[in-house]
Amino acid sequence: MLPAIAVSHLNYQYPDAERLALHDVSFTVAPGEWVAIIGHNGSGKSTLAKNLNGLLAPAAGTVVVGGLTLSESTVWDIRAKVGIVFQNPDNQFVGATVADDVAFGLENRGVPREEMLVRVADALDAVGMRDFATREPARLSGGQKQRVAIAGIIAQRPDIIILDEATSMLDPAGRTEIVQLIQRLRATTQLTVLSITHDIDEAASADRVILLNDGEIRTVGTPAEIFAFGPELLKLGLDVPYPEKLKAALAARGVAMPAHYLDAEGLGDYLWTLHSTM
Repeated sequence: MLPAIAVSHLNYQYPDAERLALHDVSFTVAPGEWVAIIGHNGSGKSTLAKNLNGLLAPAAGTVVVGGLTLSESTVWDIRAKVGIVFQNPDNQFVGATVADDVAFGLENRGVPREEMLVRVADALDAVGMRDFATREPARLSGGQKQRVAIAGIIAQRPDIIILDEATSMLDPAGRTEIVQLIQRLRATTQLTVLSITHDIDEAASADRVILLNDGEIRTVGTPAEIFAFGPELLKLGLDVPYPEKLKAALAARGVAMPAHYLDAEGLGDYLWTLHSTM
């Protein structure tokens, strides 16, 4: 089976910049997989996202999406396969109503009106926003706006969705809502997800995590494997899950703690067992 995304030895340098924003970046994403890319501000995460669908042109290396190598001749075919949800949904709204906005991309692609109406309704149902179809996007909450932005992408039925810091402007409840939405969409489709994120809970929902540092891939692993580098992540300017912070604090007080990653439930079980043997 071909990878959904295959990036090989990718370099990118902004005009007048002294150093590469991306240096020798290589990775693959399998169809239906959720991969999270984490890194501090300026690590190259959003630059990488823009190189994947031709918003930026790599200085070297190749990007292959669904078997198509990114080039001037394939960029529009690739963009039909990849939908991007950006950090600020207000920048993506063009319609007077929620339904108009979701339909906009379909109109640009010449989708027949009868099919368009079905796709818009299905997409709004999928994100729980059908009752808001006639509302003005500007009057929605942050979480509702982001759900509409996602609806506008999934109505186009891409194979891949890229979340470029799509939850960073939301409160914790809103971020949880969007993560759960993506999980539901993946449960019913073969949607491939690439999330560029600072949010640890979002990254924890992924199948794999890529740690990007100063334009280079530092390491790749499962969320548990990456979060086990708790102190190192903090040095790189990243957050870590609360259980890892608690483990570090307890270890500093002389409590024997395991080296491997534990989620909240696992840490609770470990501490209960430790307490019962004392």
